[in-house]
Amino acid sequence: MTGGGSGGHITPLLSLAREIKSQQPGCQVIYVGHKGDDFDSLKSQTANFDFLAFINAGKFRRYHGEGIAALFDFKTLGLNIRDFFRLPGSIFSSYRLMRRFKPNVVFSKGGFVAVPVGVAARLSGVPIITHDSDSVPGLANRIVGRWAKVHATGMPAEYYTYPKSTIEYVGIPIDERIKKVTPKIMAECRKKLGLPAAGSVLLLSGGGNGSVRLNELLLAVAKNLLEADLSLHILHVTGRSHQQTVKDAYRQKLPKAELERVAVEGFTPDFYAYTAAADLVVTRAGATTLAELAAQGKACVIIPSPFLTGGHQLKNAQQLAEAGAAVVADETIEPDEFLVIVNELLSNDRRRFELAKNLYAAAKPDAAARLAEIIIQRAKE
Repeated sequence: MTGGGSGGHITPLLSLAREIKSQQPGCQVIYVGHKGDDFDSLKSQTANFDFLAFINAGKFRRYHGEGIAALFDFKTLGLNIRDFFRLPGSIFSSYRLMRRFKPNVVFSKGGFVAVPVGVAARLSGVPIITHDSDSVPGLANRIVGRWAKVHATGMPAEYYTYPKSTIEYVGIPIDERIKKVTPKIMAECRKKLGLPAAGSVLLLSGGGNGSVRLNELLLAVAKNLLEADLSLHILHVTGRSHQQTVKDAYRQKLPKAELERVAVEGFTPDFYAYTAAADLVVTRAGATTLAELAAQGKACVIIPSPFLTGGHQLKNAQQLAEAGAAVVADETIEPDEFLVIVNELLSNDRRRFELAKNLYAAAKPDAAARLAEIIIQRAKE
């Protein structure tokens, strides 16, 4: 298995590894990542991965919407040139891994590590399976995908340009703790988080690293929201590096009584409990996050990042907007507009129910099981 090391790559890989071992006891699952990945958190996954290997892979840095400005981004150009010359060495390291472990199949979740591993797999005659979570395939999988036997996808087949005969629409593997949220589950999660059983709960999260823009939006309207609904509690997951800044901003903006109804976290490994406790979730359009919210059946306001490679978050959000499965707002939304959207949804149970129902209809809760079946079948062949 190869992944970029980010939360968006690792979470599906962990779920998939557990499922493979469940379906095929005794098999070995090897994780190949980039030198610089969070080794301390990964080495605790010995129940899921039999071996962790790290190679010094290069990365091609691109940012959506840069256009001609990218030609004058000399720092990025320099890093791309440096990493280009790392590619031969990373292919050689990957080839040595192929010779050492003799895998039956290589699974690529994308990320820049997938390129040298995929090339080495091709040279070694090892079949390749790719998986794209986003509606826009990543560059690594587009490169490796020319040799893939199967292209598993997180979105419906029409979003991809791979040969149709090779596409398997399976969805996105998610944490097995994530279930359709019932009133009982919501009550249990609120109790776990120290929230009252009654009243409204708003959750905002900008993803694993957080979002300055989303943090600023909620800070700008939090006082109005709390004054409009005296039963409202706010859960604000800021991203690790933003927690203290956001906490300090709340202390300046809110009186003590309202401050007690705001909980600020930088990061939580129990994010599923936060989403389960919430009546409404404001988030970015990362594919794994959206898959988790779909499996739970949650009403969402999605503000996609327009700057990520290929504009994939914009297309993820567009798909859900067209299905009536989420309210989608632009990155440039003004605080007053954001306040109206959130207030209206928090006060409209029927509208939230419709959004949650439509999003749940797009869920693929058996994604890990289906993908594991495909990998095991190809490995046996």
